[in-house]
Amino acid sequence: MKRVKIISLLLIIVLLTSILYGCGQKQQANQQQQNKPKYPERSINVIVGFPAGGPTDLIARGIMPIVQEKLGVGIGVTNMPGAASATAANQVLSQPKDGYTLFFGSEIMSTWQTMGTIDLSPTRDFIPVKIVAQAIPVLAVPPNSKFDKVEDFIKFAKENPGKLRISTAGPATVPHISGLLLEKELGCKFTFVPYEGGRPAITAAMGGQVDATIEMVQSMVEAHKSKQIKILASFTNEPIEGLDIPAIGKIFPELSKYLPYGPYFGLFAAKDTPQEIIDVLKKAMDESIKDQRWLDYCKKLYLIPVDYSGQEAIKFLDNWTAKSAYILFDAGVAKNNPEQFGIKRPN
Repeated sequence: MKRVKIISLLLIIVLLTSILYGCGQKQQANQQQQNKPKYPERSINVIVGFPAGGPTDLIARGIMPIVQEKLGVGIGVTNMPGAASATAANQVLSQPKDGYTLFFGSEIMSTWQTMGTIDLSPTRDFIPVKIVAQAIPVLAVPPNSKFDKVEDFIKFAKENPGKLRISTAGPATVPHISGLLLEKELGCKFTFVPYEGGRPAITAAMGGQVDATIEMVQSMVEAHKSKQIKILASFTNEPIEGLDIPAIGKIFPELSKYLPYGPYFGLFAAKDTPQEIIDVLKKAMDESIKDQRWLDYCKKLYLIPVDYSGQEAIKFLDNWTAKSAYILFDAGVAKNNPEQFGIKRPN
């Protein structure tokens, strides 16, 4: 009987020790959680890889002030043009992975590897916090151009290979790829003149330094309305709501399978940024894209608002990357075969 009492006492001691140890562990974990710095505690820097005034910059400056309100800290937007935005991307990746230096990226990220710009991938080296918008490219000519219809423009290009000069935001951008689609499907030939960003490309067309430009509609719509530039067609199968601009897919049905074709825009964090930081940023972005100010901004700039994050964003980006990579490769423009980076040809 005495032995049973001793064993019972020992069991009680062990049980009490376990409970006290567990409480201590929980208290220590709570203390560590309380001591852990909250994010964000200071201002965030969002880097854009193109000059001020271009599509990527306009969209970043449209959404980030709303995100700033949601997070309760200042968010600065810094322009760092160069190397098809790879300079800005490298700057972000060189900083601590603490969520205080972020990248506002666009579709050019999907061409870096194929074009030999830099061996970086939008899904391997970055975390897509949120893809927020897609834009619509349009073909435009100087205000005094002899071309009033896209049919006449294409006819002249076919009859005079390489004579028409088209300004673009740079090699392998959506404007460049859009021009390559015209060459591939319509049998014409252009001379592409690259600029560092959409704004200088548009300025060149407005001033008559080139025969045409392909850029996003939101960057040219006001100039079009004031007759500073003349938009001939949109790279869509249906007209853009609210604008009297022909859809090129209706005029040239052979292009319709590629359309609508336009760039994506979104907020990215460097790979290895802690998940709890990504969650905070995503929550703020989730709230911001539903904000009426953002929806009105998209409508004003003829943007297509989208909402891709997590695995959905990765799937979207991988598909977009594959499509653009093989358009460039098949056109003979790409420096590298997409296969060497594991990019599979889309169906």
